[in-house]
Amino acid sequence: MDILIGTKNPYKIDEINNLIKGLKNIKIHYLDEIKNIPIIEENQKSLKGNAEKKAIGISNYTDYFVLASDGGVDIPKLKNKWNVLKNQRIVGENKTDQEKVDFLINLMKNLKEEDRKCIDYFALAIAKNGQLIWSFEDIYNYGYIIEKPNKKEIPKGRWMSSVWFYPQFQKTYLEINKKELTEINKYRNNLKSELQKCIKNII
Repeated sequence: MDILIGTKNPYKIDEINNLIKGLKNIKIHYLDEIKNIPIIEENQKSLKGNAEKKAIGISNYTDYFVLASDGGVDIPKLKNKWNVLKNQRIVGENKTDQEKVDFLINLMKNLKEEDRKCIDYFALAIAKNGQLIWSFEDIYNYGYIIEKPNKKEIPKGRWMSSVWFYPQFQKTYLEINKKELTEINKYRNNLKSELQKCIKNII
């Protein structure tokens, strides 16, 4: 089964590859292999809707199965200052990763302890030849946003990971080790299970 991962975002590519990991008879392809695919506007009313739109749209330009995603972080205590569908737009799509970090920290400057809790949602969709086959959305992670910016170098595109804090480890996502990552990944097991079940049924 040939699957095209419908994103050029390095973080999302890694996450999707990890969710697929372990499946047999799968060949992964990337957007760089396909020419003239237009940018699909993410203008739906849910993360799942955006993932579905991208999967369907991209699948019109290839015979591969297309696996697309959308993700967003909800920070409930920010209320109308934050939108799970528009994280990048709020912090500034064209800003540097450090500028995004500084913006979010400043936006949350009056929030303390439990009020800094955040929830990561991730949606996936599979389409082929313009037809939606499957989609699913679930909670992907829980954490807190740190109170002060970490001035260590941020890997490209991983600005949210640099401020995502786990009080049980006293570390950010970028600082946790493999054992701690295994514990965190339990939140993703349901999404991984549903995705792999769908792919197995297709195969």
